[in-house]
Amino acid sequence: MDLAKYAALFLTESREHLNVCNQLLLEWERTPESRSPVGGLFRAVHTIKGMAATMGYAGVADLAHRLENLLDALRGGRVAADPGVFQLLFRSVDALGAGVEAAARGSDAAVEPELAAELDRAAGGQATGAPTAGVPAESGRVRAVEVTLRREAVMRGARASLILARLEPVGAVSALRPPAAAFERDEFDGRFAFRLATSATDGDIERIIRRTGEVALVGVADLVDAAETAERGRQIHPDLARLDALMKQVGELVVAKNRLAAIAVASGDSDLAEVSDRVTRLVAAMQAEVLAARMTPVGEVFERFPRLVRDLARDLGKRIRFDADGEEIELDRSVLDEIGEPLLHLIRNAADHGIERPEVRAAGGKPEEGRILLSAARERNSVALRVSDDGRGIDRAAILAKARREGLADATTETLSDDLLLRVLARPGFSTAAAVSGVSGRGVGVDVAMTRVRALGGTLEVRSELGRGTTFTVRVPLTLAIVRALLARAGEERYAVPLAYVAETVEFDPRAVTSVRDREALLVRDRVVPTVHLRALVRGDGSAPAARAPTVILELGDRRTALVVDALAGQQDIVVEPFDAPTGMPPFVGGATILADGAPALILDAAALL
Repeated sequence: MDLAKYAALFLTESREHLNVCNQLLLEWERTPESRSPVGGLFRAVHTIKGMAATMGYAGVADLAHRLENLLDALRGGRVAADPGVFQLLFRSVDALGAGVEAAARGSDAAVEPELAAELDRAAGGQATGAPTAGVPAESGRVRAVEVTLRREAVMRGARASLILARLEPVGAVSALRPPAAAFERDEFDGRFAFRLATSATDGDIERIIRRTGEVALVGVADLVDAAETAERGRQIHPDLARLDALMKQVGELVVAKNRLAAIAVASGDSDLAEVSDRVTRLVAAMQAEVLAARMTPVGEVFERFPRLVRDLARDLGKRIRFDADGEEIELDRSVLDEIGEPLLHLIRNAADHGIERPEVRAAGGKPEEGRILLSAARERNSVALRVSDDGRGIDRAAILAKARREGLADATTETLSDDLLLRVLARPGFSTAAAVSGVSGRGVGVDVAMTRVRALGGTLEVRSELGRGTTFTVRVPLTLAIVRALLARAGEERYAVPLAYVAETVEFDPRAVTSVRDREALLVRDRVVPTVHLRALVRGDGSAPAARAPTVILELGDRRTALVVDALAGQQDIVVEPFDAPTGMPPFVGGATILADGAPALILDAAALL
């Protein structure tokens, strides 16, 4: 049987179990007296071992087997869970993860001899022979189990093998029908039955089986209701490349739909207008469904950071607690894939520059354990991701002095506002660290975060209070592919302004003009809002705007700007086209699109105008 085609499924399943391992290890390390995480760790490692053995990845299976021996000794009380053992467990899980990744790429390697010897010694000299399928020490009554995979499921044979591997930690499997060899045949229809000797409940057995996905029916002793199980089994994991291709096609449909609507209006043909309305509704529904299919909880990115912070705290000699909030908030998969690196740099900076050493915190009246909070929240059509710490905060005077020495600020600058502080921190090579360390000090953290976030059409903000802590806020759009935009004119040119940043539109009233810090501003509902004139921005035309000129109030967080335009030209769903900005392109240009009449237009980066 050629198992290479199942490598992607093996990799996905193993990553899930490795995430569980890291979470349980972090929980166990915080409460060493607890024994509950050990069982979960053993089951996760045992499942990886079974899957690796099924795939023929001997190196991964061997390492999992040795790690399993140590966990079994810990579970039985033969080995104590001390700091050295915890560090060995973390290292072993890391090595197991690296082995899984390498094996899936076709490079299965033997366990490093040094690590193998450490695991064997820690386990108390247990046998380290070839891994075999284990049977739990406790077995309950024998249950008859029947499983039916969905007819459209791919890799049915591999999924059946994975189900059996996942059940190994909880019971002994016997009387398999058809035999395992039948799983290799193309005619295998996804139906199989077996007996399971276990003390697990029927519900636990069913949950373990269904976690594999593409399961239509499960029967434990008595066949469960087919309609109910079919409904619960209607979950698939589409390939991201297919979703990307589908989104591209939907984008082309949106452009065509907009063009059709414009033609229908110009023609005055009622039948054409009716067809256009129908197409508009269908495309809108399809667009919403595709966008929903691409939305993914930010928790998939958040789950990698608890282990990162634990290792950073250990390397830096600090005590840091990591908390997360809002993991259920969803983002487009393409945005989520790009946001991990900026968050990584901000969290590393918080651990290194923000959180103080325990003795320093104690001397300042703070708890010895610092805290880093990563949170997510919906804000209109964007998501705000915040990295907060309760550390020393940013010394603005020290930053200003260093910025002056390096020529980044002139002598007339007396204080650093939040905006100016961020611009200084984000300068390439600028660092507050006195020396380069393995964590930071090269002046790339905030710079990289700013660059990547701006490339996503998002913004980065900082708020800091000396002695109290710092918060970096990353705001990114929900999706990058299709956005609703307001069209604005400057002369004969049209520009698209994403509606996610539009708070309201008003008229430019010369009587409401004032100034703030030598900059023109507009008084809007008792609030002073700085102005930007689109004509002057894009054409260098400094002539005064016409009375009652349309004005778009842009809002991002607690910041506002009044964008004064010549005219408003309605709203459209626009497709953000791939855009390689030529040299010299102004920073306020965030992309390009094709409008309903086929004309190109530039998309304004609202964040650059604030």
